[in-house]
Order: sequence, then C-alpha cells, then structure tokens
Amino acid sequence: MLTLLLGRAGAGKTTVVLGRLRGAGQERPQVLLVPEQQSHETERALCGVGGPQASLYAEVLSFSRLANRIFQTAGGLGEEELDGGGRLLLMYRAVRSASHSLTVYARPSKRPAFLTSLLSTADELKSCCVPPQALIQAGSDSPGPEGDKLRDLGLIFGEYDALTAQTALDPRDRLTRAADKLRACGWARGKDIWLDGFTDFTPQQGELLRILMAQGSSMTVTLTCDHLEEDEGGTGIFSPARRTASMLLRLAQKEGIPCEVEHLAPTAAGKAEPLIHLERTLFAAGENPAPIPGGGAVELFQASTPRGEVEWAAARILQLAREGTCRFRDIGVAARNYGDYRDLVESVFGRYGVPVFSSAMTDILEKPVLALVTAALDTVAGGYRYDDVFRYLKTGLTDLSLEDTDLLENYVLKWDIRGSRWTQSKDWSWHPKGYGLKWTEKDRALLARADATRRQVTAPLETLRKNRDKTGRGQAAALYAFLEEIGLPDRLEDRMNALHDRGQPALAEEYRQLWDILCGGLEQCARLLGDAPMELEEFALLFRLVLSQYDVGTIPVSLDRVTAGETTRQTGHRVKVLFLLGADDSSLPQVGTAPGLLSDDDRSLLAAYGLELAQSQRDMLYREMTTIYQICARPSEKLVVSWPAQGPGGEERRPSFLAGRLRLLFSDVEPIREEALNGSFRLEAPLPALEQAGRDRDARQALERLPEFQTQVARLDRASAWERGSLSRRAVERLYGRRVPMSASRMDKYKSCHFSYFMRYGLEAEPRKPAGFTAPEYGTFVHYVLEHVLRDEMFTQTAISGMEAENGARKKKLRRLTREAVNRYVAEELGGLEDQSSRFQYLFRRLLRSVQAVVDNVAEELLNSQFKPISFELGFGRDKDLPPVELTRAGVTISVTGFVDRVDGWVDNGRLNLRVVDYKTGRKTFDLTEVWNGLGLQMLLYLFTLEEKGQALYGLPVDGAGVLYLPAREALIRGSRSMSDEELRKKVDRELTRRGLVVDNPRVLDAMEPQGEGGYRFLPLKVSKSTGQITGEALASAEQLGKLGRHVQRVLEDICQELAGGNIAADPFWRGPEKNACRFCDYAAACHFEPGRGGDRKRWLASVDAQEFWEQLDQE
Repeated sequence: MLTLLLGRAGAGKTTVVLGRLRGAGQERPQVLLVPEQQSHETERALCGVGGPQASLYAEVLSFSRLANRIFQTAGGLGEEELDGGGRLLLMYRAVRSASHSLTVYARPSKRPAFLTSLLSTADELKSCCVPPQALIQAGSDSPGPEGDKLRDLGLIFGEYDALTAQTALDPRDRLTRAADKLRACGWARGKDIWLDGFTDFTPQQGELLRILMAQGSSMTVTLTCDHLEEDEGGTGIFSPARRTASMLLRLAQKEGIPCEVEHLAPTAAGKAEPLIHLERTLFAAGENPAPIPGGGAVELFQASTPRGEVEWAAARILQLAREGTCRFRDIGVAARNYGDYRDLVESVFGRYGVPVFSSAMTDILEKPVLALVTAALDTVAGGYRYDDVFRYLKTGLTDLSLEDTDLLENYVLKWDIRGSRWTQSKDWSWHPKGYGLKWTEKDRALLARADATRRQVTAPLETLRKNRDKTGRGQAAALYAFLEEIGLPDRLEDRMNALHDRGQPALAEEYRQLWDILCGGLEQCARLLGDAPMELEEFALLFRLVLSQYDVGTIPVSLDRVTAGETTRQTGHRVKVLFLLGADDSSLPQVGTAPGLLSDDDRSLLAAYGLELAQSQRDMLYREMTTIYQICARPSEKLVVSWPAQGPGGEERRPSFLAGRLRLLFSDVEPIREEALNGSFRLEAPLPALEQAGRDRDARQALERLPEFQTQVARLDRASAWERGSLSRRAVERLYGRRVPMSASRMDKYKSCHFSYFMRYGLEAEPRKPAGFTAPEYGTFVHYVLEHVLRDEMFTQTAISGMEAENGARKKKLRRLTREAVNRYVAEELGGLEDQSSRFQYLFRRLLRSVQAVVDNVAEELLNSQFKPISFELGFGRDKDLPPVELTRAGVTISVTGFVDRVDGWVDNGRLNLRVVDYKTGRKTFDLTEVWNGLGLQMLLYLFTLEEKGQALYGLPVDGAGVLYLPAREALIRGSRSMSDEELRKKVDRELTRRGLVVDNPRVLDAMEPQGEGGYRFLPLKVSKSTGQITGEALASAEQLGKLGRHVQRVLEDICQELAGGNIAADPFWRGPEKNACRFCDYAAACHFEPGRGGDRKRWLASVDAQEFWEQLDQE
C-alpha cells in the first residue's frame, strides 16, 4: 500500500507520521527515511513520542544510511569507496586518458579547476541514472557543437567509470548498488516504510523507492502541498511536490500496488493566528487578501549594515530568552547566503552571550595546516609571489619567529622582491630603508639578518621545487618530505598537547583531523596518480582541489543553543521563533545556474532522447520559492525578517519582495529602522552596552544606575576623560634628547601636526613604503645629475644667447654630460640596473626624459645669467660646510641641519650676492601663507645664515639675493603638431617657472636674468610693457627680508617652547579638503582625530597675499 499524506506546511504531517509509526511498531519493524540534515532532530522527536523503547522497533535513516543497512544484510559494506579527493584524482586521470579524443573540452580539460565542474555534472548524471553510453549516443546523433559536447562528456565519464571499476567504487553509485542488493536480499520485506521531509526525489532514489514499495508492507510519503491536481500551471510553490506525487503514483501503478491519498487539514494547534494567516496567504493566487493585525508575530527590521543587522538579532534573541517564552534551542536563524553571515553571527552572538551552532560547511583551505601546504606549493610553483610566501609564513606553523617574519616582510615590500631574487646565491645588498641613503652599522645588521632569514625560508622550499621525480607519486612524496623537513608533524603534536592542556579539546581534535586529511590526500595522490607525468605547477593546483573536497566535522557544544544555517538546510526543524537574515532583493529569491557543465539547452537535447535531468533554471526558481514558503512556515510564534540597507562594500541593498508582501498581509507591520533605535538594542548585553555607553550619554546614565555596572562605568568615565595630553619633560628627553635634530622635513612635519611629528620622530613609527622613484627618491636623483652637469666649465662664463641652433655643440655636450651623470648614479647608488625588476627598469628609463627636460631648462637659465653655481649640496651641520643653525629655549636645543641643493653667486662691488636654489620634485611650491604659519622655512633660514656666516666660507661679505624653488619635474605639455617651437618653449617655461623671493634691486635682478622681449623667462616677475615697472609677489626689499629673518627666528623659538612643553596635540593644518595635513597622513589609524576632544583641532590657515603678509610682518 502506498499512502500519500498531503498537507500544507504546519499541518502536522510529521506528528501524524510519528504517532502512526509508534502504533504500528507493535506489529512489525518501522523504517523512517528523512533528509540527511534532519536525521538527528527526527531521532530526538521519535524518542520523545515513543520513548527509549522506540529504537527496538523503529530506525531513522537517511538514504546513505539506508544503503549501509542494505549492505550490512546483503554484503558489500566493506567494499572500498573513493572519498572526495580520490574522486577528483580519478576524474583527472579520466580526462587525461580521454584527452586525445576530445573536441570541445580539449583545452579546458588541461585545467585542474575543470575537474570540479566535471564532478558536479557526473553527480547529476548518476543521480538521474544516465550512463556514459547514452551521452555518447546522444552526442553522436546530434550535429554541431552541442553534440560534440555531450560526446566529450560521455567519453570522459566512460573512462572514469572504467577507472573506478579497477580501483575503488564511486560513492555516487551507492544507491544504484544498494538497489541491486535490495532486489536480491529482500531487506524491506515485512517493514513499514515512512518518508518525511522530502519535496522531490532523484531517479536514482526513485528506483530504490520502487523496490522498497514492492517489498515493504506499506509505504507512506508526506508531501507539502494542498492537493494533487495541478491548478497553477506547474509554477506554484506546491508544483514540485505535485510532480513528486505523480511520479510515486506511477511507480506504484507499475508495480500493481494500491494507492491512497490522504489530506491533512491545517491545524492551528500551538501556532499564532497571524502565522497561520501568513502560511495560507503568502503565495495565495488571486487578489490580495484583506490584511489582519500581526500582533507582534511578524517583525521587519532594516539595519544600516550587515553587522548592525546581526547585532540587533542577537539583542532581540536575548530579549525573547529573558521573557521566558522560549529557550535558545527554540530559536532558529537562517539566511539564503549564510556563508556571508557566518563569521558575523559567530563573533557577534559570542559578544552578546548567545550560544549558537552554525550548521554550515567551512572553507577547509583557510585552516592553518592546509593553508601552510597550499601556500608552500603556490610559492614554489608561482615564483615566490609576496602573497604566497607570507601566507605560508604567517600560518604560525613554521620555525620562523614573528619578529623575523616582520623584518623579512618589511624588506620584501620595500624592494618588491619576487622570483629569482628570493633564491639568488649572492647576498641581498639593497639598503633596508630605500634608495640613496647612508649606511649605518644598524642598517648592515638588519640587512644581514634579513638575508639569513630568507635563506632559512627558501632552503626547504627549494628542495621541494627542485624535486626531480616529476610524477604524481614523486610530487606527493616530495611534499611529505618537505613537511617533515620543516618539522610540521612534531609542531602539530606540540600544539595539540598545548590545546588539551588549555581545555580546548575540540580545537585539538580539529588539528588532528586536518593532519589526517592532509596525509590521506597525499596517499591518494601517490596511489591514484602513480607514475603519471606531472609538473609542480599542475600538482599544486590539483592538490588544492583535492583538499577542498574534504570537511572537518563539528558538534554542537551544548543542547540549548540557537541553530543557524542556510535556508535550504533549515526547512524541516520546527522552531518557535525564526530570524531570516539578509532578506534583500539580491538574495531572495536567489536563482543561479545549476552546478556543472550542462546548460538548459543541453538538458532539452537530452530530454529529446528520453534522458530527463533535473535542475533546469526554471525548476530551481520554483524550488527556491518553495523553500521561502517552507522557511516562513517554520516558526510557531514569531517570524522576524531583516535586511541591511548597505552591503559589506557600501553598495545599496533594497528589501526583497517578501518584506513588501508581509506589509500587505498585516496591517500593523512596518519596518523598524536601526537609525531610529539610537543603538538602544546594544544595552541587552554587558560588553555591547559598555561600548554603547561610551558613545551615548543616556546609555551611560542608564548603566550607572545598575549596581553591577557601576565599577565598569566608572572605568569608562576615566577612560573617556583621557586626552592626548602632553609629554613630560623626562619623556621629551628620552624620546628626542636635549638636542633635537631638525631638518626641512622635520620642521614641516612639526608645524603641520604635532601628533604626526611625535609618531614619526618620537615613537619612530615608520610606515611601510616600497622603494621606488617617488618624489624623495626622484629628487635625490635630480640633485645628483644637476650637480654633476652644472660643475662643468661651460657654466662658468655667461653666454650672450641661449642654447639655440648655432650652439649645437654645446647642446650635444649637455646631453653627454647628462648621460654620464645618470650612468654614474646608476653605478654608485643603484648598483646597476641588472638586479632591478623589469618594471623598475622601464620606469627609470621614462624618468630620463624628465631629468633631461630639467637639465635643459636650468642650463638655459644659467648660460644667460651672471649668477653662477658656487656650491652644490652645501651642508649645514656638524662636520659640514657650515655649522648647524641652533637655538636654545626652555632647556631644549633645536639643531637645524640639512643641505642646500645649490648656491648661486654674483660679485658686485666687492660683495657676494647669493641666491639659494632648491629643487622641488613634487607639486609643493613657495607659499607665503605657509611661510607665515611656519611651514617651508628652511631655505629662508639657510639664506639668512649665509648672510651672517657666509664670509667665512666664501671670503667676501654676503648679501642675500633671494630664494628660488625650481620645479625639477618633467614639463608635460599637450600641444598640436602645428604648434611652433616658440609656443612650445613658452608652455614649458610656464610649467617650470621658479617660485620664491628675490630682492627688489634692479642690478641684482638684471644679473640674475636679463629681460627679454616678453619680460622675464625664468624669474616669477612681470614687467609692464608701458612703464617697464617690475612687479610680482616674489619681490621683497632688503628691509622686508630682514623682518622675515626675525619672523623665522620667532618660529624657531616657538618650536623650542612647544617641544619643551611636550606638545603632541593632533592639530593638523587645514586649508580645505584638498590641502591639509590629514589627507595623506600615515598615522590616521593611530590618531583617531576628534575635533573638539582634548587638544584635537583643525588649525585653519587663512590665505595671505603678499600685501597682507608684509603688513603682518610689520606688526610683529
């Protein structure tokens, strides 16, 4: 007898089955078949109905456990079966065996990732009882690429079946083998067979059911649908179950078995009335039913982010548990994409004290043991890429210390080390801090340590890479030898013992399972791949896929816990309250393509040959809607649907159709929005409540009134009162010393933001930056080339005309001088270009155009000027050309040291007129607003120092002629082909115009640059065509320069006073969103800048023009 027990969700089908099964158990054995994920819950429910003695007459089985029971009776239980890794390796061999005959998949078949798609397709074909010969026949009869594709698949799967027959059985054939055994042994005779929780069956399962139906005393199948007649065109939520009912009735008819259909009327027992209304009307056809009050049984929540969504759910669960209406085990959490929520759920629920068990598979390759193996293989197969090497080292399972790992990582990032530079025989020789820096003993020690560390790391990896046995067995043996060489087995044993000692046996067991999986995978490779030729790159990809086929078993830590998981795995277990997370329109409904290689067109073609497959895109959509219906029907007291307004990447998320439907069905259901709650839900648990109290005064006051929180709130108050404060005098001396060195960059850093200066020069927290020709390194390069070119005798005399056509010899010489300087720099500072990366060599060659443009421009200026270079890299400091500029205030001495890129001089009436020239390779330029606020002062300071002390160096009294900032960057000018040389030259000149200050003295200006027809070409000055008057913000009288010198002195005094006072305030200068000290700050993560808190503030620098600047100087 076949009985179909039909009923809508919640009609009590499972309850009826358990009750009838208990009654019939007194007469004959009972077998209850359920989906795999529901077997544990069903066993508990059966014991609850029938008591402990229920196991004497009834057993709960899944299809896989049913096969085992049949094999126990008929034999075959001990036959060897492939595991996931073994299946993949045999499929690899099958593809290689068939590759010479393949057409469509000739190229993809050489990619190991192709194997997973093949296995998915094989699974579907086996479940639908489609043999390889049928595919080959269908492919041969069908012309074109579609037929070739089916033929290729048939050939591959034929080879695969042949290999399994020679080695071990495919577990996907277990039900087929079980059906064959069942026919012979008659295991089901005299038994009542019950099936509950299924929506559909595969043909493979259907064949087994046909035999069970014929042998058993009776078979009862529950299906979630209201009636058998299809009145929704096959597109309704009950259509899949109706098709299943029709299939079962056809099977019974073939076997001559009588059938009956029983309809269970919906029952309201124990279920809230609004949820009964929801089950009946959620997908009801026709007009929308009249809405009813939800009465709190249905809730909608719109969070700002996924984290806020999960936090609110955790808080709401705590509320429900405290109200006493349900326990944690009565609550379920589901999401269509639970993998996206799993980490959040487990971390947030833990913080809120909500016990949870995630019923989901994890990515086993992220586990440290397997991450080490895959990263090591990727490292040697992929040429020592940065990500691979440090994924290997950061597993914590190598013999390298964290300190050595960090040192090595810093060096590798600095110099972009990869490939053969890791394994070169000669020592590393690049400076640990970058290009063009002086070597110290500390630097040499760091370099030696980094080089020794990389040799320690690469030695075992190179043994693995140079393995000569290029076969599957040889690569597996080499990998195991590598693991022994790095001491992984012993290290894992030590770690497992330590975990047991710390009371973490579950984690210790996970490590044991992972090691067993790793060893099992290697054994499978050695046995199944054998002597098949295989390069390391191919083995690395294949072994990663092999490991991905396994899973680590986990068990719930307690019985009273929330169960969370994918919606497709949560449809059977009844709960009082269900939280449906992630109910946005990108997730519900979610319809993708079926796994594997068969498209809907392929399925249609096979159907024409009588080969029916499941899982077309349309079928998947129907099944998806059925799953949504079943999920919403699960809870008996409350359904909570939530979604985030933004995804993890900030993308907009909109509510799904389900939220809109619920609002139509219930008159009082409106979404609660996270922003309207002001974080109040975080008060449900101690730790989140304290965090909220730190942000919300009302929350803090509420907690303060609770005795158990008073101590913690007091600590919170003390912490919230903490400010950045200032350094003690002792701390100042320990961090900076009594004599504080200053340079141009240090002075600017200090006046830009005191906290940034403290981080960089007090704590010496250096950001990680790769060595490269960014502005500082390019600046050093330009300085070097200009210095060596301008020392030539051609610049000691004034030329009447510039570098025009008649001076071709001089232009050629200039090109030669530039080329020689560049070559010398490459040899002396870079150690040649041979060891540099191809990208670096390319970028460096591009820089040569920039350097030549600057050299040409400077040369033209000097050849037309009476000012000549008299010093290059003029040093200020101890043992330099001039002593440092020093100032002492409040017991602190600042010592300003540095270099002037170039000093030009012109002797007039026995006095030496000097101008200081600074090469600027970035976009920063001379700015009176910044000068007024203490920024960009160093060149002015050096000029005034030269006025005071230059006679001792040059033998003549010195007058300051000015400060010029030369844009030492390439002039990128867009122009048309019709642009004349003169027009192009003018554009280049505008790009490279100097900035700065020059003395307002006609004789000096004329000596610097004679006026041409259009005025000045290089100086930042304008000449009136009518009056000949010279104007420009760069003009300053000698008196004004004197006042500016006193202003610079006062800035230095302020710096001294602030250093002595320990000022470390976060007070960045601010001139707008595009120009401020925070925009490119390396220390934002440590700063936590909060304007108005303590000394945190933006120092707005109001723009100052030349007139205002000099007027303010007059008032100082």
